[in-house]
Amino acid sequence: MVMVAGCAANGSGDVPNPATASPCAAENSPSGVESPVADEQGWTLRFTDDFNRCDLGEDWSAYTGQPGGNPNSRWDASMVTLDDGVLDLRASKQTDGWITGGVSNYPVTQQYGRWLVRMRADPSADVSYHMLLWPQNETWPPEIDFAESVSGDRSEMSAFLHWVDADGANAKTNAEINGEFSQWHTVGVEWGPGIVRYLIDGKVWAQADSGTMVPDTPMWLALQAEAGACERRVDWGMSPCTGVGELHPDELSVQIDWVAVYGADMPTLEKMYEQGEFDAAPGTIQLSDG
Repeated sequence: MVMVAGCAANGSGDVPNPATASPCAAENSPSGVESPVADEQGWTLRFTDDFNRCDLGEDWSAYTGQPGGNPNSRWDASMVTLDDGVLDLRASKQTDGWITGGVSNYPVTQQYGRWLVRMRADPSADVSYHMLLWPQNETWPPEIDFAESVSGDRSEMSAFLHWVDADGANAKTNAEINGEFSQWHTVGVEWGPGIVRYLIDGKVWAQADSGTMVPDTPMWLALQAEAGACERRVDWGMSPCTGVGELHPDELSVQIDWVAVYGADMPTLEKMYEQGEFDAAPGTIQLSDG
């Protein structure tokens, strides 16, 4: 089911009749956590999708072609499938290289907001996943990557923030967190003027506070699986793949149970900010431009 609040995004907003429910729908949430149904303080729920249908739908577009800056992977629309209430971004090793799935949620573009993605990923040393916000004007940077992993056993996850610095050069900063990301988790991001907060299962684990680093251009959600994870590990300054004890399946999936997008209730958020509710809690990783 897709829920669209008011006219904030494209889509019918129709609630399906259980008697005519899709054969690809799940009776219950595959991940054990249902998609959100209500606003939260400072955030207005404007779009949810639990993928209880057989086709991708008009709010999403499947990628084709080679990912920018990654010669080791190729997107193919056949690698995006829906079944049993799950969006599968699949990856398959072919004789001429890897093909993988990726989708954009371009119709739900906004300036500032909160995005939540309920997801898991099969282990693979070859394939990474990337949950991110991309600028509507297609001018990069900025980019907000709130859940990325090049960890073969899915025991690590990264967050990145890309921007243009005061000298006009492309800049980035990042943070890492450990977890079992082959299991279901809700990853997300909250973005407002001068602040980005990275979320796991409702808790803020990393945060950036900066008028320079944080973008203000409208952005949309992208969900991606890509090959070339070993090459990215080197690019990100991480330990390289060794080939020892690593998992190299020829077929795997990054699975999405649901997505929720909230718009920013700016008057409420401004009051919360003034009251210190967005101050970084002890233990939160503070992203900086240093």
